[in-house]
Amino acid sequence: MYKTKVFFKTLSDVKEFVDVTAKYDDLEINLISDIYTMNAHSLIGILSLDITAPIDLEVPTEPVPESFCDDIKPYLYEG
Repeated sequence: MYKTKVFFKTLSDVKEFVDVTAKYDDLEINLISDIYTMNAHSLIGILSLDITAPIDLEVPTEPVPESFCDDIKPYLYEG
């Protein structure tokens, strides 16, 4: 299982992130905030989370494509 934290500075970041995850539509990508788990492919789902704080990202399947890890680098939380 791949786990990391992501953080969105703007609403545009959220939309761009969804565009990135759309390239991996066969990959299960979850965002977890408090007790809520949302599909990372869903713009409305992500916007229903508290995006003012870092959000846990989980990909339960292995292996995670290296290209996915590279594509999400701009959204990784560095705190």
